[in-house]
Amino acid sequence: MGWHGSESEFEYTTIERLKALGYAHVHGSELLTARGGDEAEVVLRDHLRAFLRGRYGRTVTRPDGLPEAAIEAAVAKFARPEGVDTLRRNAALHAMLRGGVEIAVEEPATKTTPANKRITHIYAVDWDTPENNEFLVVNQLPVHGPNGNDRRPDVIVYVNGLPLVLFELKNPYDDQPTVADAINQIGHYRHEIPQLFDHNALCIASDGVTTLHGMWTANEEWYAPWKSIDGTSVERGTTGSMKTLVEGLLPKDRLLAYIRDFIVFETIGAAGGKIIKKGGKYHQFFAVRIGARKILESVKAGTADKRLGVIWHTTGSGKSLSMCFLVGMLRREAVLNNPTFVIQVDRTDLDQQLHDQFVAAR
Repeated sequence: MGWHGSESEFEYTTIERLKALGYAHVHGSELLTARGGDEAEVVLRDHLRAFLRGRYGRTVTRPDGLPEAAIEAAVAKFARPEGVDTLRRNAALHAMLRGGVEIAVEEPATKTTPANKRITHIYAVDWDTPENNEFLVVNQLPVHGPNGNDRRPDVIVYVNGLPLVLFELKNPYDDQPTVADAINQIGHYRHEIPQLFDHNALCIASDGVTTLHGMWTANEEWYAPWKSIDGTSVERGTTGSMKTLVEGLLPKDRLLAYIRDFIVFETIGAAGGKIIKKGGKYHQFFAVRIGARKILESVKAGTADKRLGVIWHTTGSGKSLSMCFLVGMLRREAVLNNPTFVIQVDRTDLDQQLHDQFVAAR
C-alpha cells in the first residue's frame, strides 16, 4: 500500500475492515453514471432500482410483480423524502425505511383482463435477510452542494443505493489529530452538502486513536465510542477503536438492526414541533437485544418461570430510551400478539418522565 503515514492509509485500512465483513468497494469517481450523471445527486438510483426490480419487479416467474412505472415511483419516493428541512426529510426517510411505502399499481386492460388498480407495500431494505441487500463502501465521492461547494466525504456506506453511514477520518499521523476536528467537519458538510443527510442514519468520526459514532444532528458531547464486539467483553479505555466499532456495529445484520430499532426521532410538542434525533449506544444495543431474545424464548417455551434477568444502567445512561427500544422491537413480534407493557416506577416524577419519553418517541 502506498499511503504510509497518511490519511489515505487510514481510509483504506477502514475500507479493508468493511470488505472483510462482505461489503463491496468502489471509488466514488466511478459512480457518476449510477447517479444519473449528476454530482449533486447522492443516491445511487441505479443501485436502488436494481434492488427493487430484483425483489419486486415483474418477471416470467413473477407475473404479478411490479411494472416498471411502479418501480420508478418507488425509487422516486425513497430517493426524495418529503420535508421542509433536512431533519424532517431524514425523519421521513427513516419512517419509510422501517415501515415501507405504498405504491399505486395501474394495470391497463388487455384482451383477456379488465383494467385494474391496486396498492402494494414495498421496502427499500430486506430487513429479514441482510445478505439480500447490497452493502457498498464508497470513498472520495465528489458531491456538489447547492451553494456551489464541492466536497469529497472520506467514506460512505450505501445500502441498496441509499447513503446511510458517513465516515469522517482525520490523519492519525498528524502531530495533533483530533476526533473533534472530524466531528467539526461533519458539521461543515451539513451546511455545504446538506443533501447527504436526507438519508444518513449515523456518522462515524475518528482520528485513528479515538473513534466515535453519533447522529449527524449532534454536537461532540453526544458522540460516543462503541466499546464491545461481542456484547460480553468491553474494550479497555474510554475512546474506542475503529476495529471495535466496525466489527461490533457494522456486520450487515447488526447495522440493519441498529438502523431499524435503535434510532428514534423524538417529537417535542404538537405535530410540527421540535424534533430530536437520537441513536442508541453500545450498551443499549446489546442489552436490549438480549432482553428481547430472552422474552421471546420464554414466551415460546411456555415455562412457568418467567424471570428474565436485569438490565442495569448508571444514572443518565438512557434507561428510558432502552425501554422505548425494547418495546419498539417487541411490538413487531407476532408471537406476542400485540402485547401490553406495564412499567413500574417508585417515584411520581419518573412516571411523568417515562410518559413524556414514550410520547416523544412514538
